[in-house]
Amino acid sequence: MRKIHSVKITALFFIFSMNIFAGPEKYDHLEAFKKAMVSTQGPSEEIVQGANGKTLAKAVYVYNEKKQISEIKFYNNSQMDGRNVFKYDANGLKQEELYDKNNKLVEKLIYSRNKLGQAVEFEVFDGNNVSILKWKFQYDNKGLLSGSRYINNEITEKFVNERSANEIIQRIYVDKNENPGNITVNINNSQIVKRTKVEPAGIHTIDYFYDKQGRIEKMIFSRINDSKTEVEKTHIFNYTMPMAIQPEKLTEK
Repeated sequence: MRKIHSVKITALFFIFSMNIFAGPEKYDHLEAFKKAMVSTQGPSEEIVQGANGKTLAKAVYVYNEKKQISEIKFYNNSQMDGRNVFKYDANGLKQEELYDKNNKLVEKLIYSRNKLGQAVEFEVFDGNNVSILKWKFQYDNKGLLSGSRYINNEITEKFVNERSANEIIQRIYVDKNENPGNITVNINNSQIVKRTKVEPAGIHTIDYFYDKQGRIEKMIFSRINDSKTEVEKTHIFNYTMPMAIQPEKLTEK
């Protein structure tokens, strides 16, 4: 796995980490920002604090005239530490490009979408335009149903979502259909309130908090050891830009 930063902010957590590309953790608050038709308020800044409250990293969100994220700039110790560039077509997010602190292209994602704008596939390329892996997704009338990861045209991992009104359980399968872990997403009033990943290495949770306007305000990342919860980091979102983009609510249709 390529490690770019020692402290991942949330955007980095989804977009840049090969840990995530190697796993089916598809729902992240950024997924809503990547949808072309969202048109309310989104964050201008995301700050990561350690368990002791010390600021570890920061991201600045930049939007285009259509209120889509056009760029995310990452900072570590007040120094520019890389950026991500987003490109769109009529169906939504088409391409993401990751640049390191020296403005060198490190990684690229290309999305394919169906007529509903849902991502049915994305492929990851390195800085030399060599394919690293590919994810393919299946949907039903309730949304994302399953997905498979391909490396060298072979399925190396897959997941299946089991859904109810207030919960989504994502069951992960690897080689020989072994199930090394599950992800449970708890929903209240159509908003994600908690995400729990259980795997042999341990239990990790994310708790989501919202402001009065329904915007995501804070995310607390924790680890559970011997029934004891230890906070690892906290992500805080600031909103100062008018008419940006807001995290999408999950709905059962």
